[in-house]
Amino acid sequence: MFHCTKCGFEICGACAYKKHRSHEAIPLLEKQANQMLMELQEESRNVIKTYKDLVPELHKGLLEGIDIFETELLSEEDTLKDASTFADLQEKHESFTKIKSKFESSAENYLPHLRKFDGEVKQLIQSLNETPDV
Repeated sequence: MFHCTKCGFEICGACAYKKHRSHEAIPLLEKQANQMLMELQEESRNVIKTYKDLVPELHKGLLEGIDIFETELLSEEDTLKDASTFADLQEKHESFTKIKSKFESSAENYLPHLRKFDGEVKQLIQSLNETPDV
């Protein structure tokens, strides 16, 4: 079966030869493959674009948050100099150490997910490189 590009009809080989000889007729499989390819690539572009746009924005916001946290933590830690007693100094020190530890713990919980995503993207690239052309 063929597709007559001028008429837009599906035609058999005999009709392609007899009635549509002067028209461009392509195999129906080729037409379907081209159509499926265009749709698939458009969907792929949309999915990838979503994450190409989202990931940098999330990381930008995350880095901004880390910068703010750093500035505020260092500023608050300066209050150690203003401690009135050793007990006050010790309490403030422990408080800031806990906050810093919570930040570090949160970062350590996040990093494996980021590393896993990075590894999975690399595996997908590798699988595409290993897929033989049909």
